[in-house]
Order: sequence, then C-alpha cells, then structure tokens
Amino acid sequence: MAKHLRILVVCGGPSSEYDVSLKTAEMIMKNLDRKKYDSHQAVILKNGTWKFNESSKSLHLGDAMEHLKQRNFDIVFIAMHGAFGEDGRMQALLEWVGLPYTGSRVASSAMAINKEIANTLYSANGMRVPRFSVVDKNIKKYPISLPVVIKPVNGGSSVGVSVVKTKKELTGAITNALREDDRAMMQEYIQGREFTCGVLEDKNGKPFVLPPTEILPKSSSFFDYKAKYKVGGSLEITPAHLPKAQTKELQKLALRAHRILGCSGMSRSDFILKGKTFFILETNTIPGMTQTSLLPQAAKAAGIDFPALLDLIINAGLYD
Repeated sequence: MAKHLRILVVCGGPSSEYDVSLKTAEMIMKNLDRKKYDSHQAVILKNGTWKFNESSKSLHLGDAMEHLKQRNFDIVFIAMHGAFGEDGRMQALLEWVGLPYTGSRVASSAMAINKEIANTLYSANGMRVPRFSVVDKNIKKYPISLPVVIKPVNGGSSVGVSVVKTKKELTGAITNALREDDRAMMQEYIQGREFTCGVLEDKNGKPFVLPPTEILPKSSSFFDYKAKYKVGGSLEITPAHLPKAQTKELQKLALRAHRILGCSGMSRSDFILKGKTFFILETNTIPGMTQTSLLPQAAKAAGIDFPALLDLIINAGLYD
C-alpha cells in the first residue's frame, strides 16, 4: 500500500479575510482524498498563536515552528488569504523550517499581493492596466479624476475596496482602504464586463489555463466581498460567453500574468473588458476555495473535480 502523504492545512491569520480562510480550509479538508492523504489542520488565531487540531493548546510562533519540525509533515497546504498567508511571510517561515508548501514562492507572493508592484510589472510587459496612483493618509491632491476605485495596496477579497463617483465619498473611501494597509491605490474606474481566469499546473509542472468566467454581481454594483462570498451574490458564467478569439486572448493574458509574477501551482487573474480591450486588475496567488469560489468552478468546467484540483495543487507544491 502506498504511503499516505501527511498534509497540514494552515488557515486563519491576522487579516480581514480570516473567516474566508476558515471556509477555504473546511472545503479543502472535506475534499482531500483519504486514500492519498493523512490530513491535519492548524488555525492561526487573530492574536498570532497557532492551534493544531490534535492539541487544545495554543502555541506561539517559535513553539509552532518546532511543532512543525517534529510532526514530519510532507507538505503544508496554505489556505490563508491576505496578510501573512498570501504575502510571502508564511512561505518564508515554511522555507526556514524546510517544509514544502502549496502555491507561489516568497517573492512571487509578495509581488502579486502588492497592487502597485503587480500593475507596474504588468504594464512593463505590455499588458493594459487602468491608470493608477498610490496615496497615504497625508494625501492633499487627488491625482486621478472621478470615477475611481479605491483599494488597499496590499489585500484581497475586495476588503476595503470602494467605487467612488463623487468628491464627498473620497475621504471615507480612502480611510476605509487605509484600515487594511498603510497605503491605498486610486485606480481609474473602467466601465465594462468583468472576467476572471485561472491557471493551474499539470503533473509535469507545465502551467495551463482554465475556462474563463464572466462575473455579474447581483448583491452589489461591483464584485465586492458580499458578491464574492454570499451564496447568490453574483451570477458567474463558466465558460464565459465570449467569441473563441477573445476567450483565447483572455486565457493568454492570464497565463502571461502568471508568468510575469513567477507564480506557481495556481493563480487567478481578474480583468475588465472595455470595448475590445482587456484591462488586468490583479492576480490572486491563493484563490478562495469556498462553496462559491471561482477557481473550483472553472476547474469543474474543465472536467477537474475538487479532489483532483487539490491533487494538482499539492503535486505542484511537492515538485516545484
């Protein structure tokens, strides 16, 4: 009988995406193939302590790292979104203790979550991005004309994101974004159709694109936190209703973004289509795996069920 891989699913953390992370981990634990994996879970509480499922005791970081070494896990499945999980810090800790992990490496994670760096790299490599400027609490002038999108420079799940159409909304929107990060991005608001496209890696480590999804928010005016995670919050059409040539173009752009940032294992990039032009908004290196999440939906449309999706992500982490 083949040896079961000992896998630790790590979730939680200090970010505003704590609850989403727990739901992602729940779905992962539920769908890991028990014939292949001996699965365990660790929750990082909001105070930074770690709680492993085989123990009721909460451990501080140093003790948690020692515990990781002693438990002889084969791989860690990172199910954390936002700060600490998706920004390279968790990845650096796991490299320090010599443990393989799922998803992108340290530098790629840090670049992707930083919207200023990511957008600069996209633009430098010929991708269309909305005009943007980065501001902080000392902002005196507004460098981009209305309407604009205000968002934290570092962050995900649309937490702290606002679409601003009037001057009186600006201050509140910037304050809201700065609760999540010490800098905010003012980004040109592009009116158009919203799409997302995922990238995975096959068993040989070669990236491949999934069918794109068109997103039609129902509970909000744009694809915000509620539209993303509330059941029925948006209508998601996979495969997207696009001509074949535009589908291929969108997939090519998602793959380019994946490579520009040096992503590995998985990614999901978001776009706006205005006229015949796709504008890239951002790339997620740890897309959600909740009941309403987009990457599993796209994988399913490609004939990849949830357990098989997890197999691909784990394989990429082991052999990257």
